[in-house]
Amino acid sequence: MICLIVDDEPLALSVMESHLKEFKDLKVIGKCRSAVQAFELIEKHKIDLLFLDIEMPKLDGFSFLKSLKNAPLVVVTTAHRDYAIQGFELDVVDYLLKPISLKRMMQAISKARRMQNEKGQETNNALNETTSTNPNILNRSERENVKVELHSILYVESLKNHVKVVTPSKSYITLVSMSQIETKLPSTSFLRVHRSFLVNQTKITHYTHTYLTLDRKSIPIGKMYRDKVVEQLGKNQI
Repeated sequence: MICLIVDDEPLALSVMESHLKEFKDLKVIGKCRSAVQAFELIEKHKIDLLFLDIEMPKLDGFSFLKSLKNAPLVVVTTAHRDYAIQGFELDVVDYLLKPISLKRMMQAISKARRMQNEKGQETNNALNETTSTNPNILNRSERENVKVELHSILYVESLKNHVKVVTPSKSYITLVSMSQIETKLPSTSFLRVHRSFLVNQTKITHYTHTYLTLDRKSIPIGKMYRDKVVEQLGKNQI
């Protein structure tokens, strides 16, 4: 899981980072001393787990959390007990009181892993309900189940252990692999053109042997997919 630590106290940041180094499946992508710095990182990177202090200058942790459109899993880290109820009302994974012990951190990480796995399982179950006769696909995007009409999908992009489903109006991040979603989308409409891209053939406006375009977005055609893609598009007279 990709983690981000947000705390205005340098010592707290160091302690948190030291604890997280004990978990091989966690990667700390950044340490921020303000909500503003954290917001910039979240805009640039897909964060799976956020360790968030509450009392910070300018913008407190809860106000910051409420401002996020698609918040990651959140573990609250604070020296104050008074915020616990408010934290769980915001659906946080856990509420850790400083000083945070490694044992208590392990419990929070276990909860976060379980919630992430459950999120992925819900997405898989939703994908399993999708067939070529079903005009919709149900995605688990962050903390919501989102129904997306198949005909509206432009392309699907692989993001390591996530995929991004892109429509003209919005994009959805969902915790499945590219191969999983590829098997659930109708092959009559969707074509794998690159290791990282699966496109809706009906949305392609033009193509060459190296790239194709849909809705002003250029998608590369991978070498290992090139012959099959060109042959398929030629059959469809695109």
